Amino acid sequence: MNIALKQELPHKPRILPGCELPGYETLFEELSYWIDAERIIGAIPSTLEGTLFYNCPGRNRIGNQQYGHWFDGDGMISAVTIRGGRAHYKNRYVRTPKYVKETAAQAIRYRGVGTRIPGGPLKNMFRAPGNAANTSVVLHGEKLLALWEGGKPWELSPATLQTIGEYDYGGRLSSMQPFSAHPRVDPQTGDLYNFGLFGIPKPKLHLYRVDPAGAMVANTSRYVGDYAMCHDFAIAGRYAVFILCPAFLRTPFKFLLGLRSIFESIEFDTGENTRVVVLELATARVVREFEFPGFFGFHLGNAREQGDELSVDALCVDNMDVMGGLSDVFAERGDDFQFLANGARFTRFTMNLATGAADRQLIAGAIAGEFPAWNPHLTGRDNRYTWLATIIENGTPYSFNAFQKVDHLTGELRVHDFGEGRFSSEPKFIPASAGAAEDDGYLISIVYNHARRKSEIVLTDAVDMQRELAVIPLEHHVPYGFHGNFYQQTFE
Repeated sequence: MNIALKQELPHKPRILPGCELPGYETLFEELSYWIDAERIIGAIPSTLEGTLFYNCPGRNRIGNQQYGHWFDGDGMISAVTIRGGRAHYKNRYVRTPKYVKETAAQAIRYRGVGTRIPGGPLKNMFRAPGNAANTSVVLHGEKLLALWEGGKPWELSPATLQTIGEYDYGGRLSSMQPFSAHPRVDPQTGDLYNFGLFGIPKPKLHLYRVDPAGAMVANTSRYVGDYAMCHDFAIAGRYAVFILCPAFLRTPFKFLLGLRSIFESIEFDTGENTRVVVLELATARVVREFEFPGFFGFHLGNAREQGDELSVDALCVDNMDVMGGLSDVFAERGDDFQFLANGARFTRFTMNLATGAADRQLIAGAIAGEFPAWNPHLTGRDNRYTWLATIIENGTPYSFNAFQKVDHLTGELRVHDFGEGRFSSEPKFIPASAGAAEDDGYLISIVYNHARRKSEIVLTDAVDMQRELAVIPLEHHVPYGFHGNFYQQTFE
């Protein structure tokens, strides 16, 4: 279904309460199988070949214990290989110490973002959170890495998804340097940039550059003031852009003594501004800092450099209440939250590096959304189109159930409604070909279908947003997750 800007978004009475909740349940099996062309609704484009790697918390509880936050579930990697009009699915859990020990015990043995080990403060005192390796997955320099922003990457075999081990780039990542879940690849050089935010007693922003062969060739650090929430960043020409939200770990002793989880120890300060810090990619030198009235946000869109002016797109909300809403994924959603009115707003920040002038404007046409995607050939350059997940009132607005396409030139909005009881992961844009128009391509996503109680791999036409070109039915559900990437390579 396509909804142009001038048409009303669908509004239906709410039906099927709780229909999204089975999508959070554990997938116990580790599978590997082909889906033949005759089982596919529609057809996979004949020229499309490659692999979607996707990361999710594959289990949100262990034994009879539920994790204290969605962010604490154990990482499970899915690989969807497309070749010759067919698709192959396989999945495997990342064998971190957390996964291995908790699987053996069938009980919580590690702290997390919102999880405490049962048994009181003595069980939690001075224990670091376990690396869940559950947030994203990237293939670069022939290494497939499962990412979690609070620790090291975990290396996997791209062919089998078997865990190889914790990865530190040949010792270039120290024990005090985390590697975030949102690296950016410069399409002109093939270099991968990433960051980590950690330091004692004061936080340092660590900036990394990894060359196309997979060697870490730069690792520099800068002090950036108090601890502040920073989940994502952007690159633009010569610069890296970081948005530091006023969510501070100001009472670390309660966390260290096991009295609180990390989430319970973070305070969002409505009296503080949000800082935008611009670093030079070549040197990690702080070029300039800007301040805006305080807001919270997880994800950034694309960014661009035009002379002295730098702009970056971001999803913004007034506070971090959303974090609390993710602490119990099995709780039924009420009817009191209107996502289109209260969800994250797509915003463009424009900053002049010479004069210090700064401006913040809502992006024309966009509705509330999350998980921004764009043509990866234009990362760090000016882009006309951005795609985002959203929640519309189609009768089952309990989780992401639609995609939106924003035209930054005209302000036109197009929306694809997956229909009642179908809930999507993030969109990933796949260009139709190297020389195609910016939006000529496909959106690939994993959609949980309540009617089937199973998931589907869905390819949507990214130009008109009307057609689901192919719906590839899986034999099971894939638990809701966070991030992944599509690559032209295929693996056996």
